[in-house]
Amino acid sequence: MTEQNKDAALFSAQHSDADTKPCPRCDGQLRIKHIGQNSFWGCSNYPACDYTRSLQETSDFEPQPLPDAYCPECEHPLLLKKGRFGFFIGCSNFPKCDYIADPDAEEEQGALADCPQCGKGSLIERSNKYGKVFYPCDAYPKCRYALNDRPVAQTCPDCGWHVLVEKKSAAGVRLKCPQKSCSYSSEPL
Repeated sequence: MTEQNKDAALFSAQHSDADTKPCPRCDGQLRIKHIGQNSFWGCSNYPACDYTRSLQETSDFEPQPLPDAYCPECEHPLLLKKGRFGFFIGCSNFPKCDYIADPDAEEEQGALADCPQCGKGSLIERSNKYGKVFYPCDAYPKCRYALNDRPVAQTCPDCGWHVLVEKKSAAGVRLKCPQKSCSYSSEPL
């Protein structure tokens, strides 16, 4: 191979604007398209087929069906998929159904106590973006009641408030009334 043929082969390989894989929707040819400063793979049969894919995307992972798992919204089978932020569980009926779930998500804990302020919601465990755990009412934003300490479904013997909280002290864990106007504190548990 002469020096000139090598340069031509390298030049054509670097600037090839056609993908070797066909379009997964219509088997058309994928080409690099440019809109503004963005470049992406797009189907050459556009506008009949509007399939696009990122240039950096390497879709070597095919969605895997989950056995005996069905979408709670549309009853279609669920698939384990891979997106740009990692793995997730999605509905096989996408884009008609956009149900997704995190495969690593822990099961939500049940309600810890009924909300003493609104009486309709329940206090549940949540964490903020810094990881600090707090216990808000699940009827948020209608009810903005929240506690910083773990609630216990017991009535305060002094003021009658329907929730006590667990407080750690040097003597051990105590139950305290979360009301500022009440100073009830139990003996160490």
